[in-house]
Amino acid sequence: MSKIIRPVAGALVAVVTCLAAAQKAPDVADVVKRSSDAVVLIVISNSSGQETKLGSGFIVSADGEIVTNYHVIKDAHSAVVKLSNGAFFPVTGVLASDADKDLAVVKVQGKNLPFLSLGDLDKVQVGEHVVAIGSPLFEELQGTVSDGIVSAIRDVSGKKWIQTTAPVSHGNSGGPLLDMNNEVVGVITLGLNPELGQNLNFAVPCDKVASILISARQQSKPLDSVGSNLEGSFTEGKLWTSLTSGHDYNLRQDGDYLYVDEVNLPQAAKDAGAFQRAELKKAPDGTWKGKFHMRLSCTYGPASYPLTHSCSLDSDMEIQSMSDRRIEGIASTSQKYDCRRCEPEGKVEQKPFTWIPK
Repeated sequence: MSKIIRPVAGALVAVVTCLAAAQKAPDVADVVKRSSDAVVLIVISNSSGQETKLGSGFIVSADGEIVTNYHVIKDAHSAVVKLSNGAFFPVTGVLASDADKDLAVVKVQGKNLPFLSLGDLDKVQVGEHVVAIGSPLFEELQGTVSDGIVSAIRDVSGKKWIQTTAPVSHGNSGGPLLDMNNEVVGVITLGLNPELGQNLNFAVPCDKVASILISARQQSKPLDSVGSNLEGSFTEGKLWTSLTSGHDYNLRQDGDYLYVDEVNLPQAAKDAGAFQRAELKKAPDGTWKGKFHMRLSCTYGPASYPLTHSCSLDSDMEIQSMSDRRIEGIASTSQKYDCRRCEPEGKVEQKPFTWIPK
C-alpha cells in the first residue's frame, strides 16, 4: 500500500509546485488591464486646425499631467488628448520640455484620472519581460499592445537608452514601456526601419522622466511656444558660428533630417557652383550622422601658369549634442589637400567642433 501512496503524494507535490509557478508567471493581460486606462492618444493640429500627426503619452498624476516625447508636440499649435474610454481633453499647455532627452510634460484639466507610476532603472534587467502600449499609425489603433524583452541598456555618447524587442511603429512615440510590476521603465521614442533590422526599438529610461517631472513648472506655457522657440534654432534666419574655424552655418531641420549650409562662400564662388553642405540623419542614440559635401574651386601648378578646376569631397560628420545655445560634434578633416587629384593628402582625422549662435 505504501508503495502506491508515495508516488501519488510526490505527483501531488509536483502539481502544486507547477501551479504555484504558473501563478507567479508574468501576465501581460493583467499589466494591460491595470495600465491601459492611463495611456492616451495625442492628436496634434496646426494653426489652421488641421490634424497633422498622432502620438502617445501616459498620465502621471490624477490632475492631468501627461508625459510624452518632445518630438510629438514640438510642431503643435494645439492638441487633444483622448483616453481609452473615449473622453477628450484639450492640452492647456506645457509644464516641461527637453529636446535633448526627447521628453515633454503637458497638462490637461482633469480630476481623479488614472495614472501610472515610474519604475527604478537600477532594477531593470536585460532579458526581463516588458509591455508597450500606444497608438501606432492610425487613431483607430489606439490602445495597441505589444510585448517583448529588454534587449540591452545602452550608454551612447553619455546617454542611456533601453533597447527592447517589443514592436512599435509611428504613433507609439511617447507611450510607456512597462515592466511586469505595472511600472513605467521607459518612454518609447523610436524604432529602426524594419529593412535595417528587426525588433530594434528604443525607449528613454524612466530616470530621465523622473528628472523632467521634478523640473516641471507650476504654471504651463502655451503649447505652440515650445516648438517655435527651438525650431527657430534650426531654420534659416539664425546663424551658427564655429569656434574652431570661424565659419558661419545655417541649419534646417526636416523631421529626422538636418541640413547644414555654410554661408561664408563668396557670391562669385556660389555662381560657379561652389557649396559646402551637410545632410545628417538622426540615429537611434539621438546623435545626427551623415556626410559633409564640398565642391570648391582649387588652384594648383606654378604661379606663372596656375591651373584651376572644381573639386568635390565628401567627409564624415556627426553632431553629438545640440541645444538652442550650443552644438558639438566631430568631423573628418586633413591638414592638406591635393588639388591636382582632388583628394586629401596625408592622414584623415576626426576632430571635434563647437558651434554657438551668432
